[in-house]
Amino acid sequence: MSDVFLVDARAASVRENYVDKIRLLFRAPGFAEMIPKNPRVTFVKANYSPIGYTRHIRPVLVAAVVESIRDHGGNPAVTDTSGFFPRGNYVGEQWFTGADMMGYSEMALGCERVLANGYEGDDGEFISTGGAELGGVEVARAIREAACLVVASHFTAHPMAGLSGAIVNVGLESLNNSGKARVYEDLKPDFFKENCKSCGTCVDYCQWQALSYADGVLAYDPSRCAGCGNCLVSCPHKARSFSPEQIVSFQRRVAEASAAVAKTLEKPVIYINFLLDIVPQSYRYHWADVPFVPDLGFAASTDPVALDAFCLDLVARAPGVPGSAAEEAGALKCGVEKFKAITGADPVVMLAHAESLGIGSRNYQVLIAGR
Repeated sequence: MSDVFLVDARAASVRENYVDKIRLLFRAPGFAEMIPKNPRVTFVKANYSPIGYTRHIRPVLVAAVVESIRDHGGNPAVTDTSGFFPRGNYVGEQWFTGADMMGYSEMALGCERVLANGYEGDDGEFISTGGAELGGVEVARAIREAACLVVASHFTAHPMAGLSGAIVNVGLESLNNSGKARVYEDLKPDFFKENCKSCGTCVDYCQWQALSYADGVLAYDPSRCAGCGNCLVSCPHKARSFSPEQIVSFQRRVAEASAAVAKTLEKPVIYINFLLDIVPQSYRYHWADVPFVPDLGFAASTDPVALDAFCLDLVARAPGVPGSAAEEAGALKCGVEKFKAITGADPVVMLAHAESLGIGSRNYQVLIAGR
């Protein structure tokens, strides 16, 4: 059984502001001892969001993680990988410019930023996964070489994984572009012609030019499709979807990718999930809906499986927000599992596979940080 530390979202006084709550997490037993002393670098694996995603983790909260590391004698730097999609989080200098525009400047963060998979997007090392789906993936160089890693994840729904949290962040989002392509490989969305209104949204948002209009007819080139799911998320009429079998395959691949990262690290890792602005879209997309549950706080663990399992249960116990995706999915009541209802993907599949690979355990005990 793994320990999960929780700080709730209520702030009844100035001493309970979110910056102090994050610092409180770092006082959990054993966390401070995991941070190597300066000059060895502790990387904060954050979630940089593309321009247009307005529910991203506030930069001041990432800066609070940075300062907490520094408080314990560490030398922090913030890192993320460039997006697999050719728009949004571009490679190279455009990645830094995009981060600046979303507020993740070095001034705001209080430390250096490092592009984990390099200026061309493919800096990394192939690591075997030990699973049946992937065989191996390319882990981003900065993640591979970190002396210590603090994985700071925005906990949200995910259209294919069911949820996006520690496992998605340390798995899929810690790979270079070749590694990400392996995870998305063979995902080809089904097309439901009867739902299509020919609005062209999917064509505009397909970043691989796999969709086009010819004489008023939607054309699809599967050879160009990367399986990213952008058309699925952007379509307002639910005309595109992955099959249940493809969803399960994707979830298992993400779990196996996280196993590869865990194997390559062999070093201290602290996982923090930000349970704020919990929306149906993960941070890699260009837009976000309203939150479907209230803000729930911050949770941390050294076990990513236990952390995501706890956060999944915590969201299920929370009331849904009226007028949100939870209401549309019939999941407003406390005790109703919300991620599967909203996305159609069962996150337990990913968590169970991650557990079977030895990454962590779904059994946890909750401790209130600071007590």
